[in-house]
Amino acid sequence: MNRQDDFYRQLEQMERERAREERKERWKKREQSFWRTFLFTENGKPKSGLMVYTFCLSFVFLGIYIGGFFWVIEALTAPLSGLPPAAGNLIQSLLVGAAGAGISALLHLVLPDKRLAFGTHLWLALYIVASGITLCFMLGDWEVIQAMLTFALWFAVIPVALGTAVTYLLYRRDYRPPLVEEEKPEWKKYTDRR
Repeated sequence: MNRQDDFYRQLEQMERERAREERKERWKKREQSFWRTFLFTENGKPKSGLMVYTFCLSFVFLGIYIGGFFWVIEALTAPLSGLPPAAGNLIQSLLVGAAGAGISALLHLVLPDKRLAFGTHLWLALYIVASGITLCFMLGDWEVIQAMLTFALWFAVIPVALGTAVTYLLYRRDYRPPLVEEEKPEWKKYTDRR
């Protein structure tokens, strides 16, 4: 009986060791993929702070755009009811896009890294493209796909495109890459007097 217990313990230990090796192998694969930018270094800092910050900030802006549409639809449905539906939708989309672009411009002015607002809108554009492609494959029927694409145009593409355009222009105007100090030769360090 004792030998049988030892045998089962050894089997469990071998199974744990195999599972540990599989986990290590999966982490190695993750480190070599796109997702490695979200992993942390030995010091506990993200490998790509810009990717992590813009990814998190994209969810904040997703909430801002959704909240903006809730507010605009509640406030402007009655006053815009006399206009054709396309004109009313365009006005609402442009208002939400302008509000999102205004908040982005304000954040661009406040934040020291001038890439954050533009990177955030790139994430939002990526979400739109990925969800649009996924929904096209899931829906299958051409009429339903057209209705979904029309909905996406009014409530996603126009506001995010406006925000992306504004933040790109601000990024082009204000972003300066950090200066990299050239490595001086060893002899130059001793002769440089300051």
